[in-house]
Amino acid sequence: MRVTVADGGTGASTLATGALDVRFWQHAAAEPWSLEPAAREALDRLEGYVLPQEGAVLLSVSGIARPARGYDAALLDVRTLAGQRVGVVRCDRPGWDARSLALAWGERYEPIDVAMLRHIDERVLPDADFATRHDDSGRLQWLADRLREALAPAGRDMAALVLPPCLGVERARARELSELVGIPCGEPISLPGGPSGLRFERARDRALSAAFVERRHWRARRVHRGEGVWHVAMEDGAVAESDAVVLAAGGLIGGGIEYAPAESVIASAMPPSARPAFRLTIDAPLTLAAFGRELEMPSTLFGSEPEAIAWPFSKDALMEHVGVLADRDGRTGSSSRTGPTGEELFVCGDLRADGPRTWLGAFATGVAAGLAAAERLLSERSRFQSPDVGPPIRP
Repeated sequence: MRVTVADGGTGASTLATGALDVRFWQHAAAEPWSLEPAAREALDRLEGYVLPQEGAVLLSVSGIARPARGYDAALLDVRTLAGQRVGVVRCDRPGWDARSLALAWGERYEPIDVAMLRHIDERVLPDADFATRHDDSGRLQWLADRLREALAPAGRDMAALVLPPCLGVERARARELSELVGIPCGEPISLPGGPSGLRFERARDRALSAAFVERRHWRARRVHRGEGVWHVAMEDGAVAESDAVVLAAGGLIGGGIEYAPAESVIASAMPPSARPAFRLTIDAPLTLAAFGRELEMPSTLFGSEPEAIAWPFSKDALMEHVGVLADRDGRTGSSSRTGPTGEELFVCGDLRADGPRTWLGAFATGVAAGLAAAERLLSERSRFQSPDVGPPIRP
């Protein structure tokens, strides 16, 4: 089976901060949950994430410690460090105030001075660029030497060290640094657009390459059914044919759905007609829904009040639910009210209606949709072809 990924550019996964959740972390404290075996295998193949059985407790650059199901391997899990002293590396980096963070995280956190900036420009480099420098083994060894020097004075019995986001982009380097220093070292949860998102991209690309998946720099604009095959039209005019399609375009953050109420058509003019406040950015035979039903047409030309559909004004906001109507495996055909779509069109991640808007939630539904698509095609092939005769499935 041949698989092609049409990659239109940066998505919500690249904005990941390093914490892995399946539900909003403040609402999922004692909820039992585990990844399906296939999803766990796919996560392991990324070789960059830790999913402890007991969960994790991660620090944040906003000054809190919070629970998570798992984490980017560059981050420091402080769950097992209760009562022990943790050093917070002090260095002149944008957005990094070791003293303030140590005070916010708690009494056992102590700022320590470390000469970890080797070049003058590292005072102003973005986190991602600074992290790239520690992909070099020689630079990582240099950092380990500086950290050991800072820990040498008597009384510095630190159980772990928290560093600013800097531990690699090609791969997470926290484990290697910890072995060189002799105690656990890691990053906190960083701001969106930092090293964690780039580490995901690199891990994803390695995993796809190892699985012989072709990745093309295409941005899909239209998906429609032809004579026994799906046609995916790209922004640059290219058209790809496929026996099955999985849409993983993201939601409001990733760009698969946009907020486009009727009043946004023409500024300061009467809207020509009423329409739902949200729409797909890809033209496809899919149905937008929320709370288990198709989006309703607003009763006024000017649509719903923004305050009525968004957090924090609405506790269970429409904006958090809107997506494509699909079943548990991402199939869209049986539920669509827009007409028959076939059974080979799937959606996953934040593009699905009513799903959790979290990293692990999106990842698990992506694996489920991919498996469902493959099983559908293999089932069809076994019905009409001999097991060892017949044309290959088209990409």
